[in-house]
Amino acid sequence: MFRYGFFAIGLCLLLTSAFSQSSSQIDGASVVGFWSNAANPNEHFELRADGQFSIAENGQHHEGTWDLHGNTLALHFSPSFVGKAQWDGQAFIDNEQKRWVRATLTSTAQNPPASASAGTASAAQGQSGDQKALLQKRLDSQFKVTKTTTDKSDITTAGAVLVLHKDGLVMYSISNPIPPQSTYKKGKITRNVFGKNFWRDFGNTMATPGTSVDIVQRNFVADEKFWVTKVDVKDDGVVFGLYSDPYDDVRYFGELKFPFPKGSAPPADEELKTIAEAVTVQPDDNAAENAPQQPPAQAAQPEQALAPIPPPPPPPDAPPPPPKTISLGETRDQVVATLGQPQKVVNLGAKEIDYYPDMKVTFLHGKVVNVQ
Repeated sequence: MFRYGFFAIGLCLLLTSAFSQSSSQIDGASVVGFWSNAANPNEHFELRADGQFSIAENGQHHEGTWDLHGNTLALHFSPSFVGKAQWDGQAFIDNEQKRWVRATLTSTAQNPPASASAGTASAAQGQSGDQKALLQKRLDSQFKVTKTTTDKSDITTAGAVLVLHKDGLVMYSISNPIPPQSTYKKGKITRNVFGKNFWRDFGNTMATPGTSVDIVQRNFVADEKFWVTKVDVKDDGVVFGLYSDPYDDVRYFGELKFPFPKGSAPPADEELKTIAEAVTVQPDDNAAENAPQQPPAQAAQPEQALAPIPPPPPPPDAPPPPPKTISLGETRDQVVATLGQPQKVVNLGAKEIDYYPDMKVTFLHGKVVNVQ
């Protein structure tokens, strides 16, 4: 958390001196006078000898008192708001790279005639307007805006979810009326403690005057996600409104600005490429579900059951074996080889009778003499 109320804000004004000679030391007398932004003379402040100052910046005017402590200039906007600026020996340069110099008069002879410049300015404004309109159209098509309730406590219409790719994005609790603004430039996200953000913090604190106010804030880092609530193309850049999901029951909101590099809108493709370095839209997790449904594939027809294979036919009957035959004169061994062992044997000395199931063989002296 960043504590407000009886504190000093580091303004980092960092002005560029127009003194006759540079010096690492300054005094109160040397800084009295008018100072202006070298790039925008409409932004200026005056340090008066009576200790009073007035400043005009970002379309707002404020007054207060000032004092000098060594090389540190303190601007007292109110009893609880003090801005500090540090002299570096040659210049005061703020964290927006603004250069503040002692105000000088410029001869009107150096300016082109109004009639000569009017046509050029009109043409440039027309071209810039076309670029901005095209860029706004491209942004609206890419970043769907989320809508919230009036008190910012909840979402009524969900839009695009952004994924952060850089560290350093500061957001405030939605209990504050004004969101902080961070800037993406040269590959980094930074939050300015002076300029517009100073007055935003001043407004948040003055929402409860006379009290010390804690501004609850959170530093978002790469790969964290949040909703986008607005995308506006301004004269000097693109501003995103951001809104987080609850963290410990606290929602946060803020702005991220992408300033135009040369003060005018670049081609849409170039600006979108710069924006994509810091934030991109999270791919829709439901894309697959929302894809057109493919017609279901026709169910495969079940294969017809194969007819049972009939058993192979029985082998043909084997031809009957040739009848067993014996001949007269065969020996008993030859008969046994053909007919096998007899069921019964009658031995009558030189004569022997062998009985088989269907025949009777008579041997005499070991040789067949009769078969019945």
